[in-house]
Amino acid sequence: MTSPTPTARVDRGHLPPGVVGLGRKDPERVGPYRTLGVIRRDAAGATLLAEADDGALASVRLLPAEVADGPDVRARLAAETGRLSRARALCLAGYRDADLQAAEPWLATEYVPGRTLGEHVTEHGPLRGETLTALAAGTAEALAAWHALGGLHLALDPSRVVLSPRGPKIVDPGISSATGRPLGDGRWAAPEQGAVDGSADVFAWGLLMRYAATGAEPSGTMTDDPATGAVSAPLASLIGEASRREPGERPTALRLLEELTPGSGGDLGRAVSDLLAGSWTGVSAPEPRRVRRSRTPVVVGAASVVLVGALVGGLLWSGDGSGGPLGALGPTGSGSQDTRGEGDAASGGGAEGSGGSEEGAALAVESGPEDGAAVIAETLALMHEAPDLLYREQYRIDEGGEPAVFIVEYTEEPVRAIQRMAYHPMGTSVNLRFGTDLGEEIEGRIAAGESGIESIEYFQSDHGSITGQELLEGARTPFEWILESDTEIEYLGLSAVPHETSYWDTISDHLVFEATEGHHYSGTYVDPTERQEARETIVDFDLWIDDQGHPLRLEAAGVIYPENPAHPETTFDQERDYVFHEPREIHIPEGSEIGS
Repeated sequence: MTSPTPTARVDRGHLPPGVVGLGRKDPERVGPYRTLGVIRRDAAGATLLAEADDGALASVRLLPAEVADGPDVRARLAAETGRLSRARALCLAGYRDADLQAAEPWLATEYVPGRTLGEHVTEHGPLRGETLTALAAGTAEALAAWHALGGLHLALDPSRVVLSPRGPKIVDPGISSATGRPLGDGRWAAPEQGAVDGSADVFAWGLLMRYAATGAEPSGTMTDDPATGAVSAPLASLIGEASRREPGERPTALRLLEELTPGSGGDLGRAVSDLLAGSWTGVSAPEPRRVRRSRTPVVVGAASVVLVGALVGGLLWSGDGSGGPLGALGPTGSGSQDTRGEGDAASGGGAEGSGGSEEGAALAVESGPEDGAAVIAETLALMHEAPDLLYREQYRIDEGGEPAVFIVEYTEEPVRAIQRMAYHPMGTSVNLRFGTDLGEEIEGRIAAGESGIESIEYFQSDHGSITGQELLEGARTPFEWILESDTEIEYLGLSAVPHETSYWDTISDHLVFEATEGHHYSGTYVDPTERQEARETIVDFDLWIDDQGHPLRLEAAGVIYPENPAHPETTFDQERDYVFHEPREIHIPEGSEIGS
């Protein structure tokens, strides 16, 4: 089964969701392929979306010289490429071309249009019934074929399974084995190290099928009887067997496939093909969307870490009035996927309490939704007037890093107060400002567990790192920058407001997101903040606004271009969720609750 080339326009200005624009250091061509965008970056380099001379799309894995020139890497890569060229599996991304002797060797495979498993579950929820069975059988078929050739994947996670309209496909087989670098999310990896057979891949398969069926990500606690929700008995049993602690007690991928295709008569490939033809439904590839600059953070090297530390490290905790390290906009969440038909009216609210008109089709501003600058100016005015506000922001420096998360609440009743809770891998903190002029200051430290906030230790502070007014202004800063930069703002119409469920929904359990649509705007602006040793900072953004003009979700990704060209560029991304019209309850501790 070969994935067809998408018929929708795909070029450097119109890329599939999940594919970002080329960075300044990405090549214009790789071998005979013209590069279009970046599918992913990881410890082994980058996977680029590229176009062959005949117009067919390909995924091109490009290994940097420092990776390729490691001990025996090219020899191992040649072995893995040889396996891939011989592999005959419906659900494994097929081999197209390679040049392993180039200074930066590359391997081209078929491009699989579609959402990753992680994206699909986030946007549409778990898979059900025969579609789930088809996913399980298809991925087992790909692993069985790869293992039969002596290969191991060792990097299976939800980003390495792509759900195309014609079936699931596993991508990136053998890259981790060839480079000796861990590529996948470690939460999905088997507990044993140095696996020499396919048992580690089978373990990851079990976690992935449980995730596909329930939306539950690995908790880090192993069990031989994982909860599988409403999964039918045969598949639930196989998931349990694949998840066993001892590698020798897990089934092989071939046995998984045999169990999932009873009555195949030994023709497993035909059985999988027939299963997909009859059961693979409700899966589509999203249309390409307009893009500008690269939105995917590069892997930050040592020199870049020093630069980031100089530019933003202190701002994580001292604050610049924006609620985030750089004060830029960012990817934010506010509303799960809307599953209604295109003709349905928008609900006009991305979270509990977000107001919206009954019409759901036009903004309240007189100029109409196409005038982006007027709409955002109205949004900014509404934010100035709002008597209550909540926004949650996630910020990260590189794609694989842990995010810093900020939750900011503001209220004018019964006492004017604003509170920022900050969560970061290096620690947690609370900044509470209250009073008529927000001049009273209390700090705190958070103890958080799996079920949310367990306790807050408050202490008095008379020299806070950030004022209450700066915290309040931080909610509005990105909108001001968009307008100050004289940005060309593109109106993209009504679309579902994206929201990714994560651990932070547990921490911020006072957020309730509803499926909704919003008026979608996109553009690029220059961050006006003067940063030490930075020549300029360019930020791309996507913004969703409800019918009344209130922001629902703000996403952005930026590139900091250093003054010294010898320094690497630094990239970052952020996400913000906004909630209005829902009175906030901010606890102001009394004297007995406040330590020294």
